[in-house]
Amino acid sequence: MSIAIKEVKNKADLKAFIHLYTRMYKDCKYSASPLHFDEVGTLRTDKNPAHKHCTSQYWIAYKDGKPAGRIAAFINRLECEKENKMIGRFGWYDFIDDKAVSKALMDEAIKWMKEKSVVQLHGPLGFSDLDRQGLLIEGFEEMSTFATNYNYPYYQAHLEKMGFEKSTDWVEFSLNVEHVDYPRFKKIANFVSQKKGYEIIHCKNKKELRTYVPAIFRLLNKEYEGLYGFVSLTEEQIEYYADMFIGLIKMDLICLVKDKEGKLVGFGLTMPSFSKACLKAQGSLFPTGWFHFLQAMRKNDTIDFYLIAIDKEHQNNGVNALFMAHIAEAAMKMKVKWAETNINLEDNDKIQSMWSRSFDHRQHKRRRCYSINL
Repeated sequence: MSIAIKEVKNKADLKAFIHLYTRMYKDCKYSASPLHFDEVGTLRTDKNPAHKHCTSQYWIAYKDGKPAGRIAAFINRLECEKENKMIGRFGWYDFIDDKAVSKALMDEAIKWMKEKSVVQLHGPLGFSDLDRQGLLIEGFEEMSTFATNYNYPYYQAHLEKMGFEKSTDWVEFSLNVEHVDYPRFKKIANFVSQKKGYEIIHCKNKKELRTYVPAIFRLLNKEYEGLYGFVSLTEEQIEYYADMFIGLIKMDLICLVKDKEGKLVGFGLTMPSFSKACLKAQGSLFPTGWFHFLQAMRKNDTIDFYLIAIDKEHQNNGVNALFMAHIAEAAMKMKVKWAETNINLEDNDKIQSMWSRSFDHRQHKRRRCYSINL
């Protein structure tokens, strides 16, 4: 048995790095494979503005001459400043069920980290909180979402064998929105609007929505600041993510809330589920992948919650009722049956309480972030 670790140095290597995941999971019915062009945009230093404050390196493992695994290692300078220590991240960590392969990859990443004086390593994480993160440890017979990766069950044992320990968990919920009590939501939302002066901002089109992007992300940076692993997005990153998401947005599923002074105090970004489209596209929009995404936009029985933020000063004033009423109404019109929450930190009681009070729900997936001291 021969294992070789190759550093990614050019476009051809990066293509092999990205396509490795698609090949590993091509027969897995639960994996919503990321689109290759999205991965290129994230991983290339000349495309993703996160690289202006991140140092990164990627490797591919070959066993007997065949691709057998991959790993990305990166250091986010802004995170190091926030945590006041040299802390590194790993992600895009995939491998066949061979501990020699997974260890060889991690050893290479740790060697690189130590050369740069890193004292702690955690992951799987992305360059920012808006990238895919967390190792799936529960829910292996559940479909992944457009915002999350699927991984095989053996990954956990490999990491723990190397001495990695839990840093935090994220949980995910499936919500039944088909039988939601919309009249109740609407009644509460109307009461809150009249008593507190909150209003939903109705954008006519995506061009108008784009004008609210700076305020949306300022609120996101403010309210997510204390969450595990979150690093505030720069202005360039905000533009990057706005361009990425704007084409996938369905206007009925966006909810912006302002106070009586006209200030944005809350928002909810929800999108049609692209899980089945990703499964069928297998990483590529061509020749037929685009059709599956178009179909998902037009007709879908599932929606995914992506980002929700409410200004701390307004969190106990019923702003979430306006959001829930708006989304419930849109879901009814679209004949949506289910909603996926995507990842919520396990100790985020407020968001989990919102799901439990509003919907019949089940916690069906759990993801873990691991760490190790170097």
